[in-house]
Amino acid sequence: MDASKNHAIVRNLSVVSFFTLISRILGLLRDISIAYFFGAGAATDAFFVAFRIPNLLRRLFGEGGLSASFIPVYSESLVKKSHEESEDLYLSVFTILFFILLFLSIAGVLLSFVFVAVTAPGFLNRPQEFMLTLYLTKIMFPYILLIGLTAFFAGVLNVHNSYAPGAMYPIILNVIFILSAIFLRPFFHDGIYALAVGVIIGGILQILSQVYFIKKKKIRLGFRFNFKNSEVKTVFRLLTPSLLGMGVIQLNLLVDTLLASFLSHGSISYLYYGDRLYQFPLGVFAIAMQTAIFPSLSSSFAKGDIKEVKSSFNFSSSLLLFIIIPSTIGLILLREPLVKLIYMHGIFNLDDARKTAWVLLFFLVGLWASALLKTVIPVFYSSKDTKTPVSASIYSLTLNIVLAVIFMRPMGVAGLALASSISLIFNYFFLLKKLHVKIGITLGKSFYSSLIKTAIASVIMGLFVEAVIIASGALYFSPLIMIITSIIVGAGIYFSASSVLKNNRIDLKALF
Repeated sequence: MDASKNHAIVRNLSVVSFFTLISRILGLLRDISIAYFFGAGAATDAFFVAFRIPNLLRRLFGEGGLSASFIPVYSESLVKKSHEESEDLYLSVFTILFFILLFLSIAGVLLSFVFVAVTAPGFLNRPQEFMLTLYLTKIMFPYILLIGLTAFFAGVLNVHNSYAPGAMYPIILNVIFILSAIFLRPFFHDGIYALAVGVIIGGILQILSQVYFIKKKKIRLGFRFNFKNSEVKTVFRLLTPSLLGMGVIQLNLLVDTLLASFLSHGSISYLYYGDRLYQFPLGVFAIAMQTAIFPSLSSSFAKGDIKEVKSSFNFSSSLLLFIIIPSTIGLILLREPLVKLIYMHGIFNLDDARKTAWVLLFFLVGLWASALLKTVIPVFYSSKDTKTPVSASIYSLTLNIVLAVIFMRPMGVAGLALASSISLIFNYFFLLKKLHVKIGITLGKSFYSSLIKTAIASVIMGLFVEAVIIASGALYFSPLIMIITSIIVGAGIYFSASSVLKNNRIDLKALF
């Protein structure tokens, strides 16, 4: 693969990461607002359970399973077929998706009792908490129609090399969340309902934003009922295993919620708040990388260029670890000050902060594996192999459940985070082995050379950050000053060490 391909990946990653970073920062402000006004208790547990249910279906039918089956077929159609045929595929898939999501939205409202009982059975013994979760679920379930179509349009725009719109729409929901917590809360007897209403308002604005960009790109909108189209059949043939695979991944989250519902009050909230910080580097870099490389890999497979696929896979894996390894070390060292700085306001107390930081530590054990899964899974999906990731997900889910049940008794909610991390590590190595056996793609010497240099630079950075933390404590610096100083010193040391080590696999200039 020539240098221009690498630069294209970095350019697309930069665009997606920039807007995702803004979204994640606003997401932290959103979480600060929730923690400030609602703390970590029965109300927040109810909201997080209720929001997780439509969110799960959104990931399945929006940016998850459907994207995995649609983007490779649509990319190939654009390469090999006429504009009219590609448009017919896109509109027909949109039509089917619209009616599936509409059906799920209606069914979800009518069957909310079943969804809540299955996902949080521990709430059945707490009637007031159960009913609150039930009502919140009814309000928010239609969000899956709005966000599912939003994510689909974002995927279409990505294939047309327009990455900014899809990276921007999560910003809208975070802004609406914050505004709802501040301004809508006083209008409800139980203020947590303001967040549920905010979800629906945010969903409407999100889909309108993507429709605007679709029209600006001069891509047609409308229904098309040509379900006999062979490519449409291919999309939905691939969709079944990809949905199953994504479903198993999301079941991991539901299992954690289910088991946490049997633990003490606030456990689901600690899991949520810890996961949000863990997801910050994952969303800004790893998920952004998946978004950036998926259409590119699909195009390479459509051209039959396996060498280009291997090069993209190795490059993206190196680039991700170059970012994720130092991020992990930094978060481990600064986890408690960060949690205190971000969440310890209002009724969110010191005990809540310490428990959240403890959960975060065990989530971070598997951060690198979770990140690298965002490079290996798109290779399978781009080759139209949606079955192998399903197998890996099923094995991973089984392992997660067994370990979660074992760990939760001695470790509490932190045991759920550790079980999740171990299952992610297993999932990655399983898929990496299958990638070599099925497609003949492996991680090359250049990857391992970059990995060693990245690890050395990260350890050096970690030592300096730890020194800053110790010095800050001795000098009685505020948590904010300590964190800012640690980030500045850590980043400077890391990039300097990487330059001295000549980590040539990574074009540092291309990152800025």
